[in-house]
Amino acid sequence: MNKEEKPEVKKEPEISTVKSSRFQWEAPSFYYNPQKKYIALVVIALAAGAGTILYYGQDMFLAILLMLSSFILILYANKKPGTLQIGVDQIGVLIDDRMYYYKELKSFWIDYNPHGSKELSLETRKWYLPYIKISIEKEDPVEIRSLMINFVPERIHEPSLIDFVSRKIGL
Repeated sequence: MNKEEKPEVKKEPEISTVKSSRFQWEAPSFYYNPQKKYIALVVIALAAGAGTILYYGQDMFLAILLMLSSFILILYANKKPGTLQIGVDQIGVLIDDRMYYYKELKSFWIDYNPHGSKELSLETRKWYLPYIKISIEKEDPVEIRSLMINFVPERIHEPSLIDFVSRKIGL
């Protein structure tokens, strides 16, 4: 008996109906406010406080600390933000060369104000780096949310007092 050989049938790859879920954009490394009137007031207040403490001969350590704080604020106020390469896909969130896998994140929140800022907030599992905030000014927040909701829970991240004050004074 002859065995008939069946010709190999090549299957064509199936076309997936799921569209590629990858977002890439550039974002500034931090919020930059060119208007520095509030930060100037804070620097003047710190320097005046240090001068008052030195004049009355109170605590030399506190006066030095206040002067150093005002000097650091002056340096930081003159710093321009760099540009970060951001990528969001099915594995995690890539910020420049650092990948934040979804298993490292507790939750996310997209803070969207129509005439204000658009920010992606990531809550990490690390105690020393609780929140990472990324600007998404030109991206569609609905599409980013529809991708991320499949991998990490969405939870409201309320801005802290430090976030509010730093935005107001231009840091």
